[in-house]
Amino acid sequence: MSSRNRGPYLPNLEPFIQAGVDLKTGLPNRITNGGPCKENIKAQLRIIDEQDAVNRYVWYNLPMDLPSQEVERMLYYKGQLCFYYDKDLEQFYFMPYALDGTIDFYGRYNTVHPVPMTSGTDDKNEKAKAQYLAEKKLKCIYGMQLEEGEVDPENSCVLLHDRTKQLSQTILPRAQIQDPLLDVMAECIPYMRTCLLAGSGIKGIRVTDADQADSVQDAARGMKHAALNQEPWIALEGSVEMQELTDGATLKAEEFMLALQSLDNFRLSTYGIDNGGLFEKKAHELQSEADLNGGPVGLVLQDGLAIRQNFCNIVNSIWDLGIWCEPAQNIMGMDNDGDGAVDEDNSDGANSGVENNGGSDNE
Repeated sequence: MSSRNRGPYLPNLEPFIQAGVDLKTGLPNRITNGGPCKENIKAQLRIIDEQDAVNRYVWYNLPMDLPSQEVERMLYYKGQLCFYYDKDLEQFYFMPYALDGTIDFYGRYNTVHPVPMTSGTDDKNEKAKAQYLAEKKLKCIYGMQLEEGEVDPENSCVLLHDRTKQLSQTILPRAQIQDPLLDVMAECIPYMRTCLLAGSGIKGIRVTDADQADSVQDAARGMKHAALNQEPWIALEGSVEMQELTDGATLKAEEFMLALQSLDNFRLSTYGIDNGGLFEKKAHELQSEADLNGGPVGLVLQDGLAIRQNFCNIVNSIWDLGIWCEPAQNIMGMDNDGDGAVDEDNSDGANSGVENNGGSDNE
């Protein structure tokens, strides 16, 4: 049967990717990706950003098969979760949620229903899960329950947000709000490389038509290859021998790295992690100057911690689970669990020093 009569279909691109073919240009990756590609660098930065985000806090005594990083990962990509007990499945769950009912005088949700972590698949099993979750009506609990039996533990939930809400009852996920900053950061390294190549003596040569331009481009396909192999010409179609695309002022390569460092410090400050500040001196910097440049990032970290610990107190008052959340040891720079090391955290709560009373010793 002719391919014209097959109708719409999605081609299998995996063999081309495995063969090293650039899907945009159809050329081998060794030609099109001869240097640090912005998209590749941004992917690396996204991984670093996610790792910083999910390892800021450590959860203890979670009643499900989820490590601490998994809870923070869901907050990183969703912004908010609901915690509830499913009596049919006999399991506790952290799930994204949607409004299912009315709001109170403060604009807070009265009832919600869980939604799948991922969606968009046509799998029958996934559709069945989404339908099952949509039928659950969970009452939102916002305060500690002092008397046993005040709420129905099988039809209630506690909402958890990554940070303080603004006017809306939902917040933008970290993955979304960090994306523009990571995009700017990803440009610094290609700009730095271009700066280095611009100072290596490569020039443009005037050509009369596109055919000549192709021949010159074939001779110097990549600027890095040209610089390392004494190929001083790249093709420029035009009526002048040299075309200046900028004002001629070339920054030093280190300026781009300093800009990247400042942007990374700003990124860390959005998580409340200590950093060198937006401006770092090139010369020797006193400790007092470094502390001043770093700024008061502690309140940012405290904001997320207070929300998580209040969540733990409410959950413990309903289900008596003894869950708790603390900043990571390497974030605080102190040994919380008494094991003599500040670069490890015991997320099972065995040596955390947190009792199963909702963290009353920490209040």
